[in-house]
Amino acid sequence: MINLTTNFSILRTAYLIRSNSQILCIGSCFAENMGQRLADLPLEVSNQALGTLFHPLSILRGLSPQPILSTDLYKQGKLYIHPDFHSQFMGENEADFLAQLTDIKTKTLQFLSKSQFLIITWGTAFYYEDQILGRAIANCHKQDAVRFIKKQSTVEEICLAYENFIKENPTQKIILSVSPVRHTRDGIPENTVSKATLRLAADILVRKYPNQVMYFPAFEIMMDELRDYRFYQADMIHPTEQAINYIYERFKLAHFEDDLLDIAKKWKEIIATVNHKPHPLQYAQHRDILLRLRNEINKDQSGVDKSKLLAKIDQQILALS
Repeated sequence: MINLTTNFSILRTAYLIRSNSQILCIGSCFAENMGQRLADLPLEVSNQALGTLFHPLSILRGLSPQPILSTDLYKQGKLYIHPDFHSQFMGENEADFLAQLTDIKTKTLQFLSKSQFLIITWGTAFYYEDQILGRAIANCHKQDAVRFIKKQSTVEEICLAYENFIKENPTQKIILSVSPVRHTRDGIPENTVSKATLRLAADILVRKYPNQVMYFPAFEIMMDELRDYRFYQADMIHPTEQAINYIYERFKLAHFEDDLLDIAKKWKEIIATVNHKPHPLQYAQHRDILLRLRNEINKDQSGVDKSKLLAKIDQQILALS
């Protein structure tokens, strides 16, 4: 049979994720995709608490203890927004909004301090500098374009910032990846340079800190093993659910302990049953299936935390009642 894909092997890492591990996912929208799938398992996951962040240094700023200042806020009509946070965060009252952002960041840092794994997905090496604030920002929030200057981080700048972070968090296992989503607004040639910058920085950090930093080749899987537009959404930029699931399966094999792999396999079938949308005439039948499933799970004596799975089942049972 003709091989129609370019496959490559991914070595299993020395530091594997096990049941009940605490994982913080941050970065591009691809980090969120991974976090959503991890959250279905017996893992404690903080997924994109600060919203989508694309630039390596914007991500680090979100993980720094720097206070959130009122002088940094933008106005968009009657709403306040912050250049270091995604546009999903906004508020009408300045004091309340600052308190909300401070609470989000405080909880994120608290979770980071107790987590074993930090999954970071870099999206682009390009960023915008706010000339009024005098610093790089994560989001322009449609402010006046003359306020910003577009710049590109160097490999050295990224590595230096992350080396400081790594030294400040010596027990943290960091899984780096480069987002497979191309930033076409920068231009295709420019995007290639950007992704190359990110990949070089990741490689340097992995080589320099092999006991703390790992690299997962999400970008390479998309570009080589899934090098076909049937794996892209209609915008020809974002990967389809099928592609994301494929990459996630590769991630599990590289980063999951054997016991967690077994759990993931069993729970995948259970979650598929729970998420099944029955015909209205089959509600009672499907509800009985879920009740039996719930009883079977309650009998399990493995010691694995099943609270999230049971909550998902209970929610479906209630919806079918």
